[in-house]
Amino acid sequence: MPVDIRDHPAAPDLDALGDLTLEPVPAEEIRRRLDDGDELLEDELRERDDVDAYVELNRRSQGGEYGDIGTALYRLVQLFGTPQLPGYEAGGDLRERTDETFNYLFRVGTDAGELPDEWLVTVHDWHVDLGVSLAGWESDGVDPAEMETAVGLVSLALVTNVVTEPVQCEYKDIWY
Repeated sequence: MPVDIRDHPAAPDLDALGDLTLEPVPAEEIRRRLDDGDELLEDELRERDDVDAYVELNRRSQGGEYGDIGTALYRLVQLFGTPQLPGYEAGGDLRERTDETFNYLFRVGTDAGELPDEWLVTVHDWHVDLGVSLAGWESDGVDPAEMETAVGLVSLALVTNVVTEPVQCEYKDIWY
């Protein structure tokens, strides 16, 4: 039975997440690769049996709530701008979309020896909840479905921390 990543026995602690970097892949790089015929491969972590974890957005903590998918998107936009994957730009044509309305591509980096130096993740909505997928470019020969379980757990924990921590709003300088 899958559990919230914060309750998973193999999830990294918050201190370990401090050794990671999460940065959006530039939209120009994505467009160039796609225009060159490259394909972005994604492996949804909620659907992997070996990961057995997910991000719980509605978890109550210390009398408050972390939020919902709208709150998660708000925080992502405040931190990283609008989604940079083609087809998911704000104000873009919605006709080709299925159940996803946003999708970010991030590069994760670390110097921790037990993890790769760098890998890609996508953060998107998944059936009105939060989805996190391991990703890789086909031309790089990286199959995200073959990435280690530890990479999936670390990716879920990192994204959970990003979307559940409040950010300061421009409006009245409140935290949301």
